[in-house]
Amino acid sequence: MPTAFKGVYFSGMDCSRQCDSLRICIDNFVPSDFVVPRVLAVYSAAITLSEDDLMKAAIELALRKGAKGEQLREIVLQSYLFLGFPRMLSAADCLSKEIGCSKAADMTLEVSSGEAELWSNRGVELCKKVYGGNYELLKSRVKDMEPEVFRWMIFEGYGKVLSRPELDIVSREISIVAFLMVENRPRQLHSHMCGALNVGAPAELLRSVVSDLREVAGKGYQTAHGILERLKVS
Repeated sequence: MPTAFKGVYFSGMDCSRQCDSLRICIDNFVPSDFVVPRVLAVYSAAITLSEDDLMKAAIELALRKGAKGEQLREIVLQSYLFLGFPRMLSAADCLSKEIGCSKAADMTLEVSSGEAELWSNRGVELCKKVYGGNYELLKSRVKDMEPEVFRWMIFEGYGKVLSRPELDIVSREISIVAFLMVENRPRQLHSHMCGALNVGAPAELLRSVVSDLREVAGKGYQTAHGILERLKVS
């Protein structure tokens, strides 16, 4: 699959080089298919690098290519699961300056028993969908490391955040792939590339996103390309 932009590939990139490469990507991004999920992946890469001008440019690009403000907000909200609160807060600040604050009603801090049950149930359901036949292995490994982490992963990650209906799960998983590519987190990247396919992402979309971000991700691209080969979707 040809990339959606023209640029120069740099290996072993530092953050400055990654930012330069993402600017080239944004300035030359002309996808012919899977436009919205691919542009959301570019925005996710900008959040990962956490540079205000790049995030602003990625927001403007995404809106021009048909992404909705609510979709961008959902990418921001899920980013803390993979990038931490500091980068999420920076991204939220930048997005609010560009498109305004969310119109969501003020929310109480209390979590109702109904919400807790909903998040728990849909967290298990979604995690099983993402991990497929590896769910029980994941559960065993994480609980052996730290049982509380597995509980949080289900309740907080998959139940409260990733199951939100405002963004489809394919776009969410593709966004996660972008986060992890730029961060070059091999184990988690493998899990979520598999997860993207498990929840219905077309193989061509996954290949396209990996190609789109190859100059930005550097070693993360090499990791992702190797995973594609092992999954036989390269």
